[in-house]
Amino acid sequence: MTNINTIKTTLIITVFNRINLLRKSLISLKNQSLQPDELIISDDGSTEDISSGILDIVKVFDFPVKLVSQKKEGFRLAKCRNNAVKVSNGDLLIFLDQDIIHTNNFLKTFIENQKNKRFVTSYPIRLTKEQSEKLTEEIIAQNELQSFLKSPQLNKIKKQFIKDYISFVGYKIKLVKQKPKLRGGVCAINKEDYISVNGYDEKFIGWGNEDDDIRKRLYSHGVSGYNPFYFVVPLHLYHEPFHNNGERVNTKYSSVRSAEIAKGNYYCENGISKTNLDELKITQLN
Repeated sequence: MTNINTIKTTLIITVFNRINLLRKSLISLKNQSLQPDELIISDDGSTEDISSGILDIVKVFDFPVKLVSQKKEGFRLAKCRNNAVKVSNGDLLIFLDQDIIHTNNFLKTFIENQKNKRFVTSYPIRLTKEQSEKLTEEIIAQNELQSFLKSPQLNKIKKQFIKDYISFVGYKIKLVKQKPKLRGGVCAINKEDYISVNGYDEKFIGWGNEDDDIRKRLYSHGVSGYNPFYFVVPLHLYHEPFHNNGERVNTKYSSVRSAEIAKGNYYCENGISKTNLDELKITQLN
């Protein structure tokens, strides 16, 4: 198990508007048993004033917080994540979406299970609209998340853990291909491995497929996944979806890249190596 006192961690939270969700995520971060060395909030061209909406929360954090913003030119989650990594200082990159809150050993579990050539993935409990509305900032601050969860929701997490563990073992003995999956909104990747595959492919514009693509490239590079989350859980706050009924606009490109990756081409041309810091607005928030 990793020595948690020696690894430097960067927490990356991607955001687009919906400050109310981000605030709840940041408040749950206050309760973490182990804090990151830095937090980078990466904005995909929000029209809301992100910095002023969260300043009261982040100004009391004991670690540096940056806001990295790009212009709004469509749904560019892949580039959004690359932007944050480009300015990061950590050895372990922990990625969260803005709609994720978490029980208090969440970050610690990522860090404890970090290994060379391994990404760590989780699986979120999807809260109902009613549950999400009842989870106020005050209740999240009191660290009473477990009491809001129903048995079927907790059982689903445990079933997914078992399923992912079977996949983990199956991959090791070559009975399963490229599983468990990487879930980009709740995962951790070694920065060295991330850079080796050139990060996320920025040709993925619009909702869908970017996580599957980097998962395939990581596996092709010899980096496999592991899900250690059984008792510690992330919770996905309800919101209207960013996509149109699950429509994936990147399916054709994803299929082309999958064929290339299967031949060993795990390095994407349009990745983090082409990220231009001059195109970004970088703000120190504390």
